[in-house]
Amino acid sequence: MLGRGAFVALLTGCFGMAACGSDEASEAHGSRGATGGAGPTTGSSTSAGITEACAEAIIMPEQVPLTMFIMFDKSGSMLFDQKWAGAVTALIAFFQDPQSAGLNVALRFFPDDDPAAGCNEVSCDAGACGVPLVDAGPLNDQPAYADAQQKALIDAVNSRSPGGETPMYPALAGAEQWAVAQADPAAKRSVVVLVTDGEPNGCNEDPAAIAAVACDANAQAEVLTYAIGMQGSNIGELDKIALAGGSGQAFVVGSGTSVNKDLVDAFKKIRTEKLACDFPIPTSEKAGVDVEPGEINITYATGGAEPTTLTQVPGASDCGSGWYYDNPAQPSEIILCPATCDALQGDPDAAIEIVLGCKTVVK
Repeated sequence: MLGRGAFVALLTGCFGMAACGSDEASEAHGSRGATGGAGPTTGSSTSAGITEACAEAIIMPEQVPLTMFIMFDKSGSMLFDQKWAGAVTALIAFFQDPQSAGLNVALRFFPDDDPAAGCNEVSCDAGACGVPLVDAGPLNDQPAYADAQQKALIDAVNSRSPGGETPMYPALAGAEQWAVAQADPAAKRSVVVLVTDGEPNGCNEDPAAIAAVACDANAQAEVLTYAIGMQGSNIGELDKIALAGGSGQAFVVGSGTSVNKDLVDAFKKIRTEKLACDFPIPTSEKAGVDVEPGEINITYATGGAEPTTLTQVPGASDCGSGWYYDNPAQPSEIILCPATCDALQGDPDAAIEIVLGCKTVVK
């Protein structure tokens, strides 16, 4: 894992980073409500025309493997207004959902001295908070008795009850340390999901310092941090954490009987956003030949219509719709713009393909 000294150094640098909490991060990963836009913007060429002229291969994109660390607040206030009961039901439903198959999930509650003592408002030990109660493992689409990871997660949820304060700083710092250690932007994506019903209570309570933790993980290893606020939380401060962590805005969970549905919907949105819209750059089918970033095109088709070619934009801040590279200088990942992603996810007949060998259609 990232050493304490290295993490502190990163944290110090994040306060001065212009990119952290910028509009670019917000545009790249908005999360409260749908992103604006009428759908994908197409280039001047259709995929059929590209294929006839120059295409070496047309392939279906592979999804970037996703590892999700859920850091869940179990402070004493979760006992009120059906929050804990709704949370338990929602977590179990999400783990049991066949659509979660393939997702790697780790789980930790805070404050909690299990499995490592010190994740509380007295010790404030980020290292302890960074030890998952259930380590990351893939879910499958089988019932719990046939899915060891699902069973471990459900057993962990059922073993806990609320109590204590809300040491948000070490909880998030520990989760980010863990996620940074797991991340490999070229091969897999790590995200942290912070769920809370309160404001920081104990340890470092400075909202800017807490947001900076998410900012650093995003800058260091492209870790995305999502925030889910239940009744009693400060949504404005959670928005700052989400923005700094690259996910845009916090999700808002209602009260009473809506807790279960709202929380499940938030987890599903996070899952589908990252599983559907980020793709690693494919390798060439020709031995010893590298894929040229300037000769990649993305096509979009729906309902049996002729595929159209999406326009590449320089970066997230140029989006509107289309797609862009994670790092234009040394790209390893193709990322769909929010409007394109929303259109894809909202259309069950839509399909994305990657065309290799033709000059990229750019904005």
